[in-house]
Amino acid sequence: MSSLARRLRGIFTSPLPATTKTPAKTIKRSSSNNSTLKEMIDKFKKSSDSKRFRSRYGYYEKAVLTLAKAKKLSFIEDILEHQEQYNEISTEVFAVRLMTLYGTAGMFDHAHKLFDELPKLNCERTVMSFNALLSACVNSKKFDKIDGFFQELPGNLGIVPDVVSYNILVNAFCEMGSLDSALSVLDEMEKVGLEPDLITFNTLLNAFYHSGTYGDGEKIWDLRKNN
Repeated sequence: MSSLARRLRGIFTSPLPATTKTPAKTIKRSSSNNSTLKEMIDKFKKSSDSKRFRSRYGYYEKAVLTLAKAKKLSFIEDILEHQEQYNEISTEVFAVRLMTLYGTAGMFDHAHKLFDELPKLNCERTVMSFNALLSACVNSKKFDKIDGFFQELPGNLGIVPDVVSYNILVNAFCEMGSLDSALSVLDEMEKVGLEPDLITFNTLLNAFYHSGTYGDGEKIWDLRKNN
């Protein structure tokens, strides 16, 4: 047998490398994971028929975190949109829970969409859902949107921002590294008669110390002690 024939024979008779089996295993494992997650979703949606189940935020949070970790955002959309059929959606506390969960998963557009649809769902929008929208901005890293919402929505919707609202705004500016803008929020709070609280000062202190501007951090610390 010629050397060429022996090489060709070797190609067709040698066992395949073990690595060629990996894609098949990966596909099988992925399929199995999808089946498990779909079963979880089906059970979750059936369990949602129970009013007692719907009152347990922890169940919702655990499910969303599990699906977010698996990068199954469409599954999160499925279980959360499923909740809109229940009477609780007309209560702002329940709607805020769904918005918060969307924010936790980084699905800001869904949180924003739900906020816009609350009137159609017979749910009044107050500073509570406004704050949930702002928090969803921060949690989804949509920092560029939050200042616009803060400037436009309160006047358009007749909502009065509270200390929580301003704290979320401060946090957003700090996350962006816009420390001057974060400090300017204190002036805005003073103009509307609101005093910064412990969360306000701690957020600013952490941001300034983290950025290495210890001198400014000390000034904020002094300001905190005088309030």
